Amino acid sequence: MEEAEYKRSRENILKIGFNTLHEIEEKVKAFRIMNQNAAKKRFIISRENIRDNSNKIILPKAAEIDISATMLLRRKFKAENVFKIFQPDEGIVIISDMTTMEGVTLTMDIVTQIMNLGGGAYEGFIDRVDSFTDFINHLKKALFPKMIIIGYIPKEKIQTEIINFVRVKRIDNYLRAMEVTHSVFKPVGYFPRIKQIAITDDPRSWGRFVVDIIREYTKPYLTEQI
Repeated sequence: MEEAEYKRSRENILKIGFNTLHEIEEKVKAFRIMNQNAAKKRFIISRENIRDNSNKIILPKAAEIDISATMLLRRKFKAENVFKIFQPDEGIVIISDMTTMEGVTLTMDIVTQIMNLGGGAYEGFIDRVDSFTDFINHLKKALFPKMIIIGYIPKEKIQTEIINFVRVKRIDNYLRAMEVTHSVFKPVGYFPRIKQIAITDDPRSWGRFVVDIIREYTKPYLTEQI
């Protein structure tokens, strides 16, 4: 790996596109269990030719990294060795309605905070939709995020959105979800079984919001919790 690439991987706060061998091994084990009943299949692909000390290619670019591949890599590399990888379940979707002034204000605040992650480097991994109805349509096609952030929902749409949230979890039960509340625009949350992030008049609450997003996004898939 080139020095510039390695430096960028260390600054990659969400660890998108780069993993240590140990992280890859843990993901492969988890994905093997998750894919047994999941509609959305998770996998890992190498984004580079992986060579051994004699410069021989032991895993070509675009090859899937499965259990046998991780065993091969373990014989050649240490657990902390970093590799360039691709997996389809990357990115964040913000579900927040912008048809009202309250919705526009809260949504733009959320979008701004998320877009600032990694110094703006994740723009291509972040999407926003007005509702779960829109999100389901995208989820059934090409969109495959790791996490959703639930922002503003008009009161008259709450019941419909709760129903559609259940439909989303049926499509991808391993999708991570967090809901934002706001002391002015959204005093209470509507999805009590997921993590709530409270935004108040304390400006530090947005800082805590960002920390919670990073922690939840980078949390490993633990096989004992699947």
